[in-house]
Amino acid sequence: MSTLSSPTSTPDLISDHPAASWRVRAPWLAAIALALVPVMFTAGASATAQLSGASEAGAALILAAGAAVSAILGLVVMRLSPPRVRDFGFRRPRRARAALWFIPAAATVLIILGTQGVRVDAPTIAAYGVLVVAVALNEETWFRGIVFAILRARSTRTAVVGTSVLFGVLHLANLAGGADVGSSILQVAFAALFGLVAAQLLVLTGSLWPAIAWHAAWNFVSFIGGDSTDSRSLVGIGAACVAMLGYAVLLGRRTPSRTDGAATTDAPALP
Repeated sequence: MSTLSSPTSTPDLISDHPAASWRVRAPWLAAIALALVPVMFTAGASATAQLSGASEAGAALILAAGAAVSAILGLVVMRLSPPRVRDFGFRRPRRARAALWFIPAAATVLIILGTQGVRVDAPTIAAYGVLVVAVALNEETWFRGIVFAILRARSTRTAVVGTSVLFGVLHLANLAGGADVGSSILQVAFAALFGLVAAQLLVLTGSLWPAIAWHAAWNFVSFIGGDSTDSRSLVGIGAACVAMLGYAVLLGRRTPSRTDGAATTDAPALP
């Protein structure tokens, strides 16, 4: 069992922030186990919504409650871990210019809104507003926060790629909710691409807030558009993916592959 050590406050090479890097034994096993936590809460809330026969708005609120509980648990894990919560990314972002002022991320949201429009009623829109905030906080806390910090102890590149792959693959859980295989596979690929850009934004800005805001906004316009798959919507999704891929390439040129400057801590192996 490795020993605990205090986190350092050396600034991150790119973001000028101390960055959480949590050393554990069997980091990949720990990363996979912790990445499953938000998935389990989402699956439980989804099952509850289905069994209760809730309306669309009611189901959204049940899912939001599950995501909120999971997010709170994630914050507790951060609080009890050796790194500080702010070093996981809960702080004001820096280097917005290096991230191109987040314009490409905002553009992807506007593309989806413009091609899908609004196809749900006002009460459902309000419920989805609550849901997307809870989901974004939940998933970014666990994936780009806790899991990222564990894999970052190996290298920043490992953390960026590893969390992206895990984020994508674990979206196969949508199959349990009744999604068809084809759309689930497409969602896995899209989620991995989204996770890649979100992780790069974390490294460049030292903050989870840009990814949280983008995550919530993307989900919101997708939900209020009815997650449509008509030809116009598919063209919009394709255009958004192209913009996202280009953004990933640009951000990748600014993203370091080492752990230089990260606030590294050692901890016992997680179960």
